Amino acid sequence: MRLLRYFWMMTRLFSAILIVILTTSTLAQPRPQWRTYIFPDDGFSITLPAPVTPYNDGGDRHIHMYQIRLAGGAVFSLRAVHRLTDCETTLADLWDKADSNKDPNEPVVKGSLKQVTLDGLAGLEYETGTAGERTVHRFHCGNKIFYIFNAGYKDKRPADLDRIIHSFHQVNPAHK
Repeated sequence: MRLLRYFWMMTRLFSAILIVILTTSTLAQPRPQWRTYIFPDDGFSITLPAPVTPYNDGGDRHIHMYQIRLAGGAVFSLRAVHRLTDCETTLADLWDKADSNKDPNEPVVKGSLKQVTLDGLAGLEYETGTAGERTVHRFHCGNKIFYIFNAGYKDKRPADLDRIIHSFHQVNPAHK
């Protein structure tokens, strides 16, 4: 009887210690530090879960790339393209390409093509991929900067993705 009582007390003690360890290790894991970052040279501010350092995409000094990993392995990127662009023609061409759905390597998800706006910028959005792996493609056009948003993810679209996109704001009137 004493042995059984000792075993029961040790089991409770072990369980309590395990709960404390698991709780403190969960609380000690770094949480994203969401904050707004301002990139005046590219004319925008955006809220992100971690700092990001822009770089020239493919070595092209006219395309600044911002990339960050999100929870669940998703990857978000934003490109700010500094080239004079005929917005209406460019967006119409992108719409036609997505609508024709001729790229077998990146099939457009049926029903995902739509017109969108973001902080007064006209744009379009669509998804490519299969049910298990998807990529969101979003394009917005200003007078002097063309913004390209992409995010690849598995299964369900991350909530953080919409939080990031909807936090985008133009900040430099010279770029409007």
